[in-house]
Amino acid sequence: MIIATKLHIPRQRSALVTRPRLIHRLNEGLNRALTLVTAPAGYGKTTLLSEWATIVDTPVAWVSLDQGENDRMRFWAHTIAALKQAYPEFDEQAVLRHAADATGDSLLAALVNGVNRISQTTVLVWDDFHHVQEPAILNDVVYLLERLPPHIHLYIASQNIPSISLSRIRVGDGLNRLGVSDLRFILEETFSFFSLCGGVELSGDEGVAVQKRTEGWAAAMRLAVLSLSEHADPASLLRIMTGMERDVSDYFFEEVLSRQPDYMQQFLLQTSILERMTGELCMAVTEMSESVSYLQQLEQESLFLVPLDEHREWYRYHHLFQQFLKAQLKIQEPQQWKGLHAAAGTWLEENGYSHEAIEQYLAGESYADALSLLELLAPELMIQEWATLCTWLSAIPESQLFARPMMLLTKLASQYLSGQTQAATDGYWRVVRWLERDTANLNSDQEMRLQAGLAFLAAIRTFLDRDFDYAVQFSKEYIERHPQGDFLIGFGSDQDGYHPVWDIYVTDDSLALAKQVLTPLLSIWSETQNKDFVAHLCIDVGKLQYERNQLDEAERYMRQARDIGKSHDNPSLATIATLWLARIAAVQDEWESANAIVHELSKQKAMRSNSRLAEKVTWFQAMLGRMQGDERPVKRWLRISGLRSKDEIPLSMVAEYDLLALWLAEQEKTEEAMILTERLLFIVSQAGRQSERIRLLVHKSRFLSVQGKVEQSMDVLEEALALAQPEGYIRTFVDEGAPLGRLFDQYINLRQNQHRRPGKKVPLSYVKRLLRLFYPLEGGISESLSNENSNLVLTVKERDVLRLMEKGLSNKEIGLQLNVTLATVKTHINNIYSKLQAKNRLQALERVRSLELF
Repeated sequence: MIIATKLHIPRQRSALVTRPRLIHRLNEGLNRALTLVTAPAGYGKTTLLSEWATIVDTPVAWVSLDQGENDRMRFWAHTIAALKQAYPEFDEQAVLRHAADATGDSLLAALVNGVNRISQTTVLVWDDFHHVQEPAILNDVVYLLERLPPHIHLYIASQNIPSISLSRIRVGDGLNRLGVSDLRFILEETFSFFSLCGGVELSGDEGVAVQKRTEGWAAAMRLAVLSLSEHADPASLLRIMTGMERDVSDYFFEEVLSRQPDYMQQFLLQTSILERMTGELCMAVTEMSESVSYLQQLEQESLFLVPLDEHREWYRYHHLFQQFLKAQLKIQEPQQWKGLHAAAGTWLEENGYSHEAIEQYLAGESYADALSLLELLAPELMIQEWATLCTWLSAIPESQLFARPMMLLTKLASQYLSGQTQAATDGYWRVVRWLERDTANLNSDQEMRLQAGLAFLAAIRTFLDRDFDYAVQFSKEYIERHPQGDFLIGFGSDQDGYHPVWDIYVTDDSLALAKQVLTPLLSIWSETQNKDFVAHLCIDVGKLQYERNQLDEAERYMRQARDIGKSHDNPSLATIATLWLARIAAVQDEWESANAIVHELSKQKAMRSNSRLAEKVTWFQAMLGRMQGDERPVKRWLRISGLRSKDEIPLSMVAEYDLLALWLAEQEKTEEAMILTERLLFIVSQAGRQSERIRLLVHKSRFLSVQGKVEQSMDVLEEALALAQPEGYIRTFVDEGAPLGRLFDQYINLRQNQHRRPGKKVPLSYVKRLLRLFYPLEGGISESLSNENSNLVLTVKERDVLRLMEKGLSNKEIGLQLNVTLATVKTHINNIYSKLQAKNRLQALERVRSLELF
């Protein structure tokens, strides 16, 4: 949930002292990656940055942070929203569609790509960054900083130096830092401050005395001004300043709070529990009907009140002042603060501010109210805000959670999914021990639900950890204890019912393992109410059958997944399964059916409302078009997606960037395609994605072949075959079509005729079996290639054109080299394509090499 006031640049109504030297320092940040403004509370960090933000000639995205930003998704959601607000052309949807990635890595990569596409200098400000303590977020910030484009500048205001590595930024002269010594008021600014804000003209000696006693601390000067009477003079100011050495809380009490009338003192104390406030909320908490006018009065008197929006509807107290007021409230009214928090929580809940309501209930120890609201919000929070859910549930005593088994189980799940693995493990065993020794307060149904829930959580964790054998074991235990299987059905789902948290395919790791565990998993879960998970398993079984070339079986499982997706209103699952059905039709040369399936899918309502799904369909259309030799859908996809070879690559988009690499190679940019493919190989190797690694190695082999690096091409192809043979991969190779078939033939010839010793143990029988699938009618490619080679006649000019094509020359450059017209070059190229049965340069050059025409 985005809180709009957090994106508002704070505006000061009272007059401000202009500080040109600091404005200049902030302007220097426009030549740096990071500007870091650090000082304790009261030094004017927010005031300085907000003033600069109003005069700098560039968009400023502002986020005011609080403790809630220790939720990774919440932090980045507010940052993305701020960028969109500052720069409306920012494509936030292209970033947010990766929010489903439980690791958060895809979201960060997409954000880097998004800010790279911003076309002008833009500033991002994180205010009060000291609230952020979550290690995952701090690591994310370093990742972003190291990849910031030169036109994006990050400004961080914090009470302390953030726990992030700044070494690389310092080395690259990318850090602009302002500290306490910079923020202290110098003598000239002190004169201006008391003249402008207090109406007092200081002499030189008086200014020096004030400067010495306040040490340039803005908060101390503000306190002194508030302490002055209406007709103050320098002498009275100096008397006030004599006491500045005492504790700030004493000063607040004697010079600020005690000077207010009784009703205002009560108002200040009672509203101090609010992190942000509006007149109606203050009225609900204090029961003072004049609350709106009291807020206006406090703002007019510049009494440490900060407006949070342009309409001056929402406010907050200055942090130092709020800390003082809250301490005073507990001293003066020790029994009252719980009731105030409860009243605030009730108003916030009734007015749609559920997240803030829970914060108030927890702060006031109204755990029953917090739990009741959390039960309603848990399905929404399970979508992305696991860390927030974890923080809230962890604040509730476990003794109260035991009475609500599902909330106790949700707490353990949220701890694990928000990265607190050890806490989740410790909590799991605490519950196990508690069930062994003390179940007197539980009825038999509650005890059984807890026992089943523990097995469910163990099944979840082992599945997410890719420990699939244990996932089968714990799944059996769960269903034996709870046959309905209806625990946490919305677990990890997004707004359209998709379950990204379960989006783990065993086939990505190992076909052999998939065959071993998918059948029992599917059998166990098929009778439960977790039908979306069943659909995921069906898709994975279908992928296994497809790769093994069992196309009828693959189609059956994909239809089952599609039907579940449709009947359970899960367009994501239905779309994924439908695209697989189109692919199965395509590889069986049923092109009319495949195109009809995709065309019908593209017209569905879900495609208009879900950009992530629409982009998936557009990508598949491009892949299908490329298989048919039609460049138009590929060009359309590239135009819509905006993918670039130098992008940060999210793990979830490896297939899309792989298609980009193939396109680049076909456009004679083989070196660029090779670099991109190497990056993709590194990513999938790190993630242990066996299937994708094999496919990328195949493409790398093809690119090397086009570059004339035959030996290297064969080595890479052999590496792919060595990985694939033990697992029985088929379609990963066969789907590449004739160009790869010719490489296979070349590989076999080298093994047989030139006695090439394989660097990897690859049975030649496996390679020949795959080869027969490329050309089933000819029984393999060797004989057909031999016949083609003997019958294929290229003219001298056509061979000259081919040699120049191999060097990467354009049609125009070929014409200049051969001293012929552009039209003549095109005629030669069309004849070459026809004779070689090629659709583009990449295929033509691959075919020439396989036929050894050079």
